[in-house]
Amino acid sequence: MTMSERGTISEVGKVLRFMTIYGFGKTIFKILGRVRPNGFSARLWKSKKADIGIIGCGQFAFATIGFSIWRRYGNRFAICYDINVDNQRSFASFFGLAQDDVSALEVINDERVRFLYIASNHASHTDYAVQGLLAGKIVYLEKPISVSIEQLQRLNATIRRTGGQIFAGYNRPFSAAVRHLHPWMAGVNQPLTLNCFISGHVLGPEHWYRKPEEGTRVCGNVGHWLDLAVHMLCWSSLPDKWQITTVYSNAVTRDEDMVIVLTSERGDLINIILTARGEPFEGINETINIQQGDLIAKIDDFRQLVIWQGDKLQKKRFWPKDVGHNMAIIQPFSEVRREWREVELSTLLMLCIARMVVNGDHSFEFSFSKEHKRLTGPSGRS
Repeated sequence: MTMSERGTISEVGKVLRFMTIYGFGKTIFKILGRVRPNGFSARLWKSKKADIGIIGCGQFAFATIGFSIWRRYGNRFAICYDINVDNQRSFASFFGLAQDDVSALEVINDERVRFLYIASNHASHTDYAVQGLLAGKIVYLEKPISVSIEQLQRLNATIRRTGGQIFAGYNRPFSAAVRHLHPWMAGVNQPLTLNCFISGHVLGPEHWYRKPEEGTRVCGNVGHWLDLAVHMLCWSSLPDKWQITTVYSNAVTRDEDMVIVLTSERGDLINIILTARGEPFEGINETINIQQGDLIAKIDDFRQLVIWQGDKLQKKRFWPKDVGHNMAIIQPFSEVRREWREVELSTLLMLCIARMVVNGDHSFEFSFSKEHKRLTGPSGRS
């Protein structure tokens, strides 16, 4: 058997495996997002409303945002932009949009656009969101919302000045497993132990995610689990002061194969391991273990949840795999929404850890109240 034949068999096997994990529709969108073939189009499902503009037409925009919008509301896209012309034109072709070269500013100022979705490179997120809010758009901003404290300050000021609506793409809190856990843990004001083990994609040293100006893999990946930790802690009360410790397995590539440990003044223990020593065949794999009081819970790759509390035992399976993308992406149209303050707080924590990683620091004393004052000032509000 030739290498080419082995590769074809492996690709077919991956498609079949993905269908058992994500379902038929999502798998097809994932394939189309990678291949971008001519002749396939969602224009037949064009909605009567075409009121969504999107900036960034890469794989996530096509396969995840595109699928989540299409399955719920039909094809509501009106206009798109990507710095990569091929990505823009293939996205436009599939969703039946004009394939003329346009700018991001034209998307933002398009009169048809009521909802602006931003899924561009991480360092550009804040700038596009600010412009969208100033233009009166309802903004859905993929993670991270900012890659520097200066960007976050500017975004915070624009939100307060305009009173505009903005939603973030941190999706784990919208997963079925986390939503199911909420009533078990809400209001339990006891120390939380949370362990997240993540097998991530292999990204080469030159991948744009790794660049300090893009926030490294801390902003690109780890922010998801920092945000999940903040979300769960806010179910009761979020301790203010934390000790952050980072351990790197490689002093050169510090933003992967690393451990982040957070301990609070209350005794909470948050442990996040991001490893990327080999490409996971099924995509990112996550194991999340939780203990709080007499409750123990385990989330297995967002496909299964097991809860133990005293003599109670509950098991839940989730198919297709539900990491919360669908509910997160439709926030602008839904009553199920995140508290924006939670997202700001988790971003402040993420930015602190990103700075530690870039500088090679191993320890830092962090205060949510102190960091939040940098956004609003002593008399500010958010």
